[in-house]
Amino acid sequence: MITFIVVGAVGLVVLLASIVVGDLLDLFDVGDGLVSGVALGAALSIFGLAGLVTTQAGLDTVWTYVVAVLVAAAVLVLVQLFVRRVTRRESGGHWSPVGFTGTTTEATTPSGGEVRLDDVRELERRLAYSDAPIARGVRVRVVAEAGPRVQVEPVGPVGPVEPEAPGLP
Repeated sequence: MITFIVVGAVGLVVLLASIVVGDLLDLFDVGDGLVSGVALGAALSIFGLAGLVTTQAGLDTVWTYVVAVLVAAAVLVLVQLFVRRVTRRESGGHWSPVGFTGTTTEATTPSGGEVRLDDVRELERRLAYSDAPIARGVRVRVVAEAGPRVQVEPVGPVGPVEPEAPGLP
C-alpha cells in the first residue's frame, strides 16, 4: 500500500510541476516529445489511486498491480492524446504579435518583464523585454517576437503623464 501512496504522490508533484513550470520532460530533454510531463504525472497519480482503491477492495496483490497498471496506461494514452490535440491546435494557427499594442503589467528591462496585449487572440500576459527600462503601466508596441517572449518599445511619451486640469491653460 505504501508503494501506491509514494508513486501517487510523485505523480502529483510531476503533474503540478509540469502544469505550473512547463513540461518537465522537455526541460530535462527526456523522451523526445513521446510523452508529456502532464500525461506521465496523471498516469502515476492514477496508478497510486487505483492501487489504493483495489487494495481496499480486498483484491490479491498481483491483481491490484495489474488493475493499477492497466488503468494508469489507459490514462497515459488518453491524456497524451488530449495534450497533443491541444498542442496542435495552439501551434497550428500561429499569428505574429508584431505591431500589437498593450500595457506593461510589470517593469520591462533587457532581462525581462511582462505585458498584456490588446488583441482578442491574446488571452494571457506575455513575457517581454525591451532595450531600455520601461515602467509598469506604460503603453507599448511589440517590435519583435522571440519564441513566447516579445520585444516591446514605448508608444508615445515615456513615464507617467499627468492629466491636464480642465480650464487651465
